Amino acid sequence: MVKRIRRGEMDKSTTPFRTLRQAFKVYNQTTGKSPKTVGWYEFRLELFERWLGPDASLADVTIPNVRAYIAELQGRTERWTNNPFIKNKDGQLSSSYINGFARALRAFASWLYEDGYTEDNVLQRLKPPKIQQKVVEVLTDEEVARLVAAFNLEDAFGARDYAAVWTLLDCGLRASELCELTLENAHLAQGYLKVLGKGNKERLVPIGRRCQEALLRWRDRFRPLFELNETAYLFLGSNGVALSVDALDALVDRAGRRAGITRVYCHLLRHTFATNYLVKEVGDSLRLQQILGHTSLEMVRRYVAMANVQQSLIERRASPMDLIAQDARPTIRSRRVQPRRPRRGLMLVK
Repeated sequence: MVKRIRRGEMDKSTTPFRTLRQAFKVYNQTTGKSPKTVGWYEFRLELFERWLGPDASLADVTIPNVRAYIAELQGRTERWTNNPFIKNKDGQLSSSYINGFARALRAFASWLYEDGYTEDNVLQRLKPPKIQQKVVEVLTDEEVARLVAAFNLEDAFGARDYAAVWTLLDCGLRASELCELTLENAHLAQGYLKVLGKGNKERLVPIGRRCQEALLRWRDRFRPLFELNETAYLFLGSNGVALSVDALDALVDRAGRRAGITRVYCHLLRHTFATNYLVKEVGDSLRLQQILGHTSLEMVRRYVAMANVQQSLIERRASPMDLIAQDARPTIRSRRVQPRRPRRGLMLVK
């Protein structure tokens, strides 16, 4: 008589990693995660699987293996290695990018435990690498003025690019959110946008009068020239489909170079919006959190700190030492410098 083996008694350690990865993808899709989030996990797990090798299995999901993979990522001196679409670039991978692999694998291990593949959460004790907190130098008012002046509004591409850059600066949208903005959700007459953000969460973002004008000029005058076939998206590329994030990055970079600002990129415009929102006292940090679409106040606290630093630079207050020692002057004593005598045995050459 054949004994029936229960699922919990089966040896699952030899289950191929690819099979588990696909099951985890289905789990993410069926639990309401956005396609971007599903792709975010899939991308990182697939790269880890490649690193493990073709025979990777559940038994390879261990803390030593994950630590070794993270160490390998930290030691890389090139970015975009083996990417057929992007040219290799010198430089180390960012700490936030590497941290993402640790978080993805920890989430994967939690699912393995909850779904009964492992008896314990095998990566529970794994500590993700720390993210380096860099100081972001947002655009100054003078740089913003130069940037928005770098467009020809009588040109179709110029009007589109101007509207896109102005919207990023005025609303603090992510690049993907602007590219996915639809005509239906751009309530220009009412002065707000309905944005689909991370986690398929919608939010309402107010727009200023100048932003309304820029978007209306693009939508009503120039966008019909780009629309080869009917499409729902507000911003279009030259091929008539929705403007891609890569194309948006490129046009923002070109605008920055025309304005003589070398550090311009899409997310910097979001940082600039958030900092100016607080510095100019447009609203409070809670409202800023809602506009930006953050689920916690952690990132908003960073913006508050950035705004405080920006405000101190603008006001140029005196330093403590300037106030303490404003009348103090060091005593400078002149001293005749004697020529050095040559060492014994050496001759001076005139």
